[in-house]
Parts: sequence; C-alpha cells; structure tokens
Amino acid sequence: MSASDSLPVYDGPKCRICCDLMPNRQIPLPNGKWVDVQKQGKMTLSLAVWLSDVYESAKTCVNCKVMIEALECFEGKEPRLEDGMFTVDGRVGTSLKLEYNLADDEYLRFIEVFSDTESESCLGRATLIEVDIDPRKAAEIAKRRLRECIDSHDECRVGRRGFIPTRVVDVGTGDGLPRLVETTEDMKDTDYVALSYCWGLAQSLTTTKAILPKRLEGIPWEDIPKTLHEAIEFVQHLGLSYIWIDALCIIQDDGLDWEKEAAQMKNVYENALFTLSATSAPDVATGCFLSRNNPVHELHSAKPQHTYYARRPCFDTHSKLFSYSVDTEIEMDNYPAMKRGWIYQERLLSQRILYCAYDELIWECRNTITCECNPTSLHRHHGGNAIVSYKRQMGHLSDPTQFNKTNSSCFPIIDLWLSLVQSYSQRVFTKYTDRLIALSGIAQKFQPLSIGNYYAGIWSSEIHHQLAWTRDANPKALRVKEAARIPGSPSWSWCSINQPCVFDDVMNPPRISTRLTALNYKAELSSPDPTGPVSYARLTLSGPCIEAKIVLGPPVEENPSSPLKAYISLCNKQYLITPDIPQWHNTPQSADSLAASDEVSCLEIYITKKGFKDNVNVKPDSPWDDPEHPDQYYNYRFPWLVLKWSPPHDAYRRVGIVNFANRPSFDQEEQAPGEMMRHAVMRVVDIV
Repeated sequence: MSASDSLPVYDGPKCRICCDLMPNRQIPLPNGKWVDVQKQGKMTLSLAVWLSDVYESAKTCVNCKVMIEALECFEGKEPRLEDGMFTVDGRVGTSLKLEYNLADDEYLRFIEVFSDTESESCLGRATLIEVDIDPRKAAEIAKRRLRECIDSHDECRVGRRGFIPTRVVDVGTGDGLPRLVETTEDMKDTDYVALSYCWGLAQSLTTTKAILPKRLEGIPWEDIPKTLHEAIEFVQHLGLSYIWIDALCIIQDDGLDWEKEAAQMKNVYENALFTLSATSAPDVATGCFLSRNNPVHELHSAKPQHTYYARRPCFDTHSKLFSYSVDTEIEMDNYPAMKRGWIYQERLLSQRILYCAYDELIWECRNTITCECNPTSLHRHHGGNAIVSYKRQMGHLSDPTQFNKTNSSCFPIIDLWLSLVQSYSQRVFTKYTDRLIALSGIAQKFQPLSIGNYYAGIWSSEIHHQLAWTRDANPKALRVKEAARIPGSPSWSWCSINQPCVFDDVMNPPRISTRLTALNYKAELSSPDPTGPVSYARLTLSGPCIEAKIVLGPPVEENPSSPLKAYISLCNKQYLITPDIPQWHNTPQSADSLAASDEVSCLEIYITKKGFKDNVNVKPDSPWDDPEHPDQYYNYRFPWLVLKWSPPHDAYRRVGIVNFANRPSFDQEEQAPGEMMRHAVMRVVDIV
C-alpha cells in the first residue's frame, strides 16, 4: 500500500483555481483524487494564482468572481499585476486576504475580503465598522474598551497617585456651557480625560491672563473650534465631567505658569483615565472624528445568496503605527498628530489612549491594542516599535526600579532610551527649543533607573554610546528643510540640531571598548526642571585625540544643489565626515561652517572588539589579520567626534562625526584609523 492510499481523499473542489476557498493542497494526487486536508485538521488556505486563470474561472465560479470584483474595486478593470499573479490566504471562518504587487510598483498591497455572517469557508466573517463616526458613537466604543480594560487587565490597574491638574475644563451638561475650573485638593481622585491634538496654524481659543476670569464663567459653544468641541461632547457622552486641554488649562501668556504646567505634563497624562488623541486632524478646525476615507466596498458578485465586502486590512494601515520599527516606513501624512514632538511624549506617558484615525478608532492600553475592525487583536506583543517596546518593558511598572533588575548592566536601559530618542528626533516642532522640555516627562521616568546623571538629553552611564549620534541623511527622514543648530543646546547632544538622528545599533556591548571618560558637566538650566531645556552646557571629556584638517569635496550625488562632501585629512588619507549641519556652496560663515584646511581634533568614542562567526571572543591583542583564524569577522565600529575650536567659548564645538561601521572585512587602508588612533594622545577637552 502506498503512502497516498492511507490519506483521506475526496473527488476534489468544484473550482480547481480557488479550491472553493476551502483548505486544500491545490494539486491532486497521481490517481486524480484530492487530499481532504480538513479531515487532517488543516484549517488554512494558501494559494498563488494567475490573474488570467481567475478571470477565466470567474465565468463559472462565484468565489473567483468575488476576488476579481474586489481587485477591480481598488485597482480598476484588468489590473496589471507583477508577474500576472496574486496570492490568496485565509483561515476557516475568518476574512480572506489577497496580496499582490502592481507592475512597476515596489509596494506590496493587500485587500481583505469578508462577510458579515458566519461561514465554513476561508471567506468568513469580519467586523463591519461604522461608515460614519461621531462623539456619541465613539463614546460607546470607548466605554466598552475601558470597562474591559479595568475589569480584565491586571497591568492596567496600577493605582493613580491622587493627582488632578491645576485646571480642567468642566464639560457641562445639556445646554450648560463648558467652563474652566481651578481644581482643589479634594478633587485629586477625580477622573478626567486628557486631549492630545495638533494646534495647527490657527489656535483660535486659548486662555490668557486677561481672559481667565471669563473662562471660569463659561465658554460659548460657538467660540470652540471643532476638534475641542467634539472632544468636549465626547466626554459628556462618556458620563464624565472633566477634560484637560492644554490651550485652555495653561495660561498661554504667563511664562511662569507655562513652565510650571509644562513640567507637570508627565503627571497630567499618566494620571488621566485615558487620553483622547485627534490622530488624523492637522489642526483644531478639523475635528476629532473624521469622515471615514478607507472605503469598504460592498461586492455584488455573490448576491442574492451572499453579501461580501472588500477593504484594505488594518495591518496595512493604522497597525503600522505600532508594529513598524522605523517611522520612515509609515505614511505619516495620514496621522499628522503622530509627527508632532509634544504628542510623542503624551503618547508614551498615557496609560490608555483612544486614537481617532482617518479610518477607524484604535484603543491602546498597557495590555493590548485593538481597533474597530479587529477588536480582539493583540498588537502589543508584536513588532519592534520604540513606543510599543517602552510600554511593554517599562510603562506598566508602578516601581520603575524593577525594570532590568535581573541584568547588572545598564545597557538595556540606555538602548531603550536611544530607541526612543531616535524615534523622537524625527518629530517636528513649532519651536525646536522645546525639544528637551517636551521629553522631560520621559526623562523623569528614567531617572530612578540608576543610569547616572542627565546631561541635556543623554545619561552619564554608557555615555560613549550616546555621543555617537549621526544626523540622519536619509531623505525620507527629513522633517525640516533647513538644518540648523538649536540656540542654547550643546553641540555634543542630539538635541542640538533640528534634524532626525540615528545611533549605532550595538548588538554586543561586551565587545565595545572605550577610553573615553566624562570628567565634568556644567549647565545653566532654563527652568527649575533638571530634565528641561538648558541655555548653556559644557561637557569635559578625557579620551584619545588626534589632529586633522578639513577637505571639502564635490557635492553629494554630483548635484550642484546637493550639500558638499566633507572629509578629514589624516596621514595622507581622507575619511568622510557626516557634518552635523550640511555644508553648501556659499554657506554663510557660522560656528558650524567647515572650510578647506580648517584644523580639527578627532576624539575616539569607542571601538568594537573582534569576534568570530561562532561568537567566541578573540584576544584583544591578537593581530587584525590573524592567520590562525581565517574565519574571523569584524563587527567594525569606530566613531570619532570631529571637534572645532570655538574661541568665544574657550572650548570645542562638535561639528560632525566620522563613523566606520558594519564592515565585514577591511583592507590595510581601512585598518589605518585603528592604527593611527593607537598613537593618539590622551587629552582633556571641553565641548560646548
């Protein structure tokens, strides 16, 4: 008896192209029978089909006709697919996924096809979301999510510390007007919602010293812009009394009040019952709850027996906010609030958030992330997004000192900090001088974690990792067209430029050796908050230095409108610099300008020790080209700070970085930096 004779078999599907959208092998046995995979317990379907075959089969097969209609809803008649193929994936009782590339298009596309009734096939049921959303409907969704969170999630029951903001907006009831309320001690356990939103260019409603008495009496509905109006209505429908809105609850023309309340931002968002995020609204005039523009198409091919629908699946839209590790992979124009620097911190600090996106509502708490179309999804446990990683690892701890308690090294904490900072650096500000204060709440969360003192955006522990930042030259990461230093910020910190920054991805910290030591730090704070902005900061370092000269080359990409390439010249060799501020033809003279033959000092930050492919350490003093170990490899990182003397400060300023990184092997010329720095002079340098 052959092995195939023992398999459960049947005569095969009616349609050999789509396999009746039932679990199947897609290929018959030699005897013409088909394996009955459902009797084997298989519940999934995975096919790769030719578009032309599906068109032909659609003449007689309703399932193929449904798939063609779904494709044409999004891509038009007879779409041109790469290789003329698409894949079909499904599981019994759930929605069907179509996956394809358009010809000459690098992006993978997806369509979800589903029914609103139960099914025994792989074209099954999914949640059909509301076509329109308003404050009342949104409040009903939020109530269900909040009740589930409070009743079922242990990690979401971390107790509040008895906090109420200085001022909140009383949303009123019925025809009553909303009004500003100055809180009292007996209100400290009162629940409130915090609003996270973009002001835009025209924030028409604020509280000033002059208008404060009137705000306490009442705020006319006709004066309230749409985003704030809908947020207040939403809280009314929740059955709560208070919402915190920064424009109204902070006195905008009172510098002392603004500083005091900005320093309290950590407490405001941490202690809110949840945060309402106007995620897809670019300004206060747009509203929280937008008309849905991710259309759901009703399909007619199977009527009247069945009604099916097609839409873009959530894993191809808003789920990217939580699962993608790099922000440049996300179409952020659909989520303008997520671009903003202040909102980044609000998102991190909030224990629960209701995101009002352009396509649907998304609920995030410390346990899970769900949306309207996928109410049982657990995105929290997937992906490498810096924010999700933070909330998964640390955000739920009532005692932050418990984080990383099993690890004697503080590197995992610093690595998490750098992941957050790298993501944060891509956010935009109206005032880039806010970069430090808008992160101060997160810095305060890290303070108890035994990672040293806070130096204007970096920590004294593992300081060599944090000094090795590079301006992100990826055009997709660009958030501001004109690169510039931020006044008052120290040149050695990532916060000193208005551009995205990247840090070395150090996978094996024990292989890092450094001779760099931080000796002293002096700063003039701009506010009483030690994690807030500085007006001046001076860092004293000890480390190996070597002198070099600047060489300017042709423009990047040989385009006259591109910035110039810059090099250091050292022992008759030239090494490419990434300047902190790009250098252009006819750039006005400044402290960050680089001119041919400028003298600079190169300060070694660290060097990666050698290793084998089997991860066994090599003796530090073994030669680079050890003949006894031909399979030796080098995870080669060798960053140098490029420093230029600043006479007004009687100190150096950082102007760029030279970074040899990710070289699997290197020749004698590439060994030269290491050889030269072995003869560098240990010096003490002050950097401002």
